[in-house]
Amino acid sequence: MSVYKSRRKDASAQFIADARELRRLVARAVRRFPNSYRYIVTNGLLEMAREIVVNSIKGNGVYLHKDLSQEDFKLRHRYLKMAEVTADALLEEITFAYELVAEGNNFFKSKEEYEKVFSGLTAQGNTVLKRLRNLISNDQDRWRRYQKEKAEAEAAAKAAAEAATKAAEAKANAEGTGAGEPAPAQAEE
Repeated sequence: MSVYKSRRKDASAQFIADARELRRLVARAVRRFPNSYRYIVTNGLLEMAREIVVNSIKGNGVYLHKDLSQEDFKLRHRYLKMAEVTADALLEEITFAYELVAEGNNFFKSKEEYEKVFSGLTAQGNTVLKRLRNLISNDQDRWRRYQKEKAEAEAAAKAAAEAATKAAEAKANAEGTGAGEPAPAQAEE
């Protein structure tokens, strides 16, 4: 059973909820950084977190179903893949920011505090990345299954149409040589 697009809720997809939570965590974490880190670290972190959410929503906007065209599937796949790649890059940026803080921390109260913040970011980032990878893999499997079912249905319909055509031809031939029609005239010599 398919769901009308107007009735689908993007928040019901767990990968989107996780991506939004990651964005919230990133926004809370970068508020603690001084302004001097803005162009080095924080703007990049915020932009990547936003891109993950936006691309996840765009990808989820193309609903995967049996009658989806190849182009629409590629569009969905492209958006989800962009979200996946951005999540992977965000994890690298989180590592970079952690290393900067570990070298010279003067804006977190203690080492335990920034380790807690960064471990939370890393855990949520890994969760988002895992869900996106699973979703992409499941989508590809579903798409292949849908295409196989579609090809099988088309082959069955084609075979049924050929069988019906042959049956109609056989019936016409049987009726054509029956008593109702005159026999074909023989050629005059």
